[in-house]
Amino acid sequence: MWSARRLRRPDLLAELKLPHVTNIRDLSGEITRRTGRRVILEPRELAPSVCGACAVTESAFHVGYDPRTSILHQDHTIAHEFCHLLLGHHENRPASALSETIFTSVDSGTVQMMLGRTKYDEDEERDTEQLASLLQRQIIDRWLRSDESSGDDVQDRVTHTLLRRREARP
Repeated sequence: MWSARRLRRPDLLAELKLPHVTNIRDLSGEITRRTGRRVILEPRELAPSVCGACAVTESAFHVGYDPRTSILHQDHTIAHEFCHLLLGHHENRPASALSETIFTSVDSGTVQMMLGRTKYDEDEERDTEQLASLLQRQIIDRWLRSDESSGDDVQDRVTHTLLRRREARP
C-alpha cells in the first residue's frame, strides 16, 4: 500500500507507469492487466451520500458511479475508485452488506469486499482523493491538447474556451 508520505512525492504518477490516456475510463484495461480482474463500469443511481462504490469479486471490480451527475464528476468518481484499487485498498477488506443494495447485478455470495465512500480511514481516503485529483489533472491536460470529445458538447466548448484563454495569458 502507498503511504500518505509517499503520495506527496511529485513523481508518484510517473512511478505508477500508467499508460497515456485522455479519458479515465480508458484505464480499465490497465487495471485489469495489473490485477487479473476485469473492470466493469456500472452507472447506478446511488444514495445521495454515496458518490461512487466498488464491489470486488473474485474475477471483477464493479465500479459504480451516478449517471445523474456531469461527465466530469462521473470521471472523477471513477478515478477515485480506480485509485483505491491502484493503492491496494481492496486487498484486505471484509465483505459488506451494502453490496446487495448498490450492485443488484452482483451476486452477494461472490462479493469479497465493498469500497464505498461512507466510512474510511481518513488518511486512506485523503490519499485516494489526492491521487485521483493528480491523475484526473494529468488526463484532462492530455485531453485538452487532443481533439477528442468528452461526449458532452457544452463541456467541450467551455473547456476549450477556457484553455484558449489560459494559453493567451502572458
